[in-house]
Amino acid sequence: MDVEEFVKAEEIADLLKEIIKVESVGKLETKVAEIIIDRLEKEGITSYKLIESEEGRGNLIIEIDGGAGEGYNLMIVGHSDVVPAGKNWSVDPFGGIERDGYIYGRGAIDDKGQVAVMTYLAILLKRMNFKFRGKLKLLIAADEETQMPEHGVRFLMKNHPEIFKDVDGAIGELGGRVDFGGKKGQMIIFGEKSYATFKITFRGPGGHSSQPYRTRNPIIDASRYINSLPDGYFFISKPVKIMLRKLFGLKSLFLTNKLFNKLVLKTVKNEKIAKLLHSYTHVTIAKTILRAGEKDNVIPDHAELYVNMRGFPELDAKDLEKILLKYMPKGIDFEIKNEKFVESTYSDIKDRLYKAIEKTVKEMGYEPFPIIMSATSDSVWLRKMGIPVFHIFTTKRILEWDRVHGVDERIHKEDLIEALKGYLYLIKNLSK
Repeated sequence: MDVEEFVKAEEIADLLKEIIKVESVGKLETKVAEIIIDRLEKEGITSYKLIESEEGRGNLIIEIDGGAGEGYNLMIVGHSDVVPAGKNWSVDPFGGIERDGYIYGRGAIDDKGQVAVMTYLAILLKRMNFKFRGKLKLLIAADEETQMPEHGVRFLMKNHPEIFKDVDGAIGELGGRVDFGGKKGQMIIFGEKSYATFKITFRGPGGHSSQPYRTRNPIIDASRYINSLPDGYFFISKPVKIMLRKLFGLKSLFLTNKLFNKLVLKTVKNEKIAKLLHSYTHVTIAKTILRAGEKDNVIPDHAELYVNMRGFPELDAKDLEKILLKYMPKGIDFEIKNEKFVESTYSDIKDRLYKAIEKTVKEMGYEPFPIIMSATSDSVWLRKMGIPVFHIFTTKRILEWDRVHGVDERIHKEDLIEALKGYLYLIKNLSK
């Protein structure tokens, strides 16, 4: 089944360049959708809905009947918003620039590359007149990056629940090739860690900077706490145990034992792998914002510290707060507040959809690697509706995760075609 007889890599790349040029940082998702709709209509595809939560914040749903009777109803979920570009790019981050086969731009991987592939999956099925059992829904959502309840997937859940009716399973964002243990693999993301932000306010009387003696300074208290707070709290979650056993076999015991885990992490020379292993075996704790003082001649009466944590399904916001309190020095006047919490979710890898993904990956010549993602996405909301969700995005090259939300984000044209093949083969396998 030669996909490139029907869709060329350049077609997907051209669409990706066009939608990268839309600076959809918390806005303009409708403009991205309109570009996609134009492509669909030129192919005679009109089975879509554009639903806005407010002007410009559009969610696009493309519905495809397989035409071969009842079967598995699959949803693929991507998003058209992106994070801010930041500085130090070698190209215009919203220029849709191509170099050596790579398409550069904010969202090239996360998640406009997937969105372009999803669009051409609909076009591919039409051009091939491909019949399959069941139905396919392609959801290109708004506002995944900021996770505001009044937009995106949560808006649709509340106001248009019919969109998710009869969905048997879903594919979420990202994935990609990863080589491990001498094997070429593809990530199958079956779960995500939680997202929690805490604001800790340290208090003092304040005073004139000319008399610091015996004056409690919130900056010093905050500094003491920061120095005592580690960047992770060892915790082995049930889905992580499953994942590590799949990846390492009995050797996973070295990672799930607290003492051995510390020794293993110290000996891992590859920084990226060390960070990943740490995130899988720890509740991560990141100090992200520190604010204190307004004038250089005044000792402030308060200091604010923001801490971002990523936890596991067994831990709620209160459990994470207890971890933070373990490291608070005695005698400090403080207040702690949970500002945001998105729970950790995962799907059962015995599920039919996972088995079909696994089969697809093997047929394409790769090894399936089940992974818990250290970040969070819209998948949490679908799982809360009882829909199993797995993330797969088959790429030829090792996906450059360090460029996601970073400088010079990019994806190769050949990876776009490989991802398109992966989705087509998955639909074929689910139809059997």
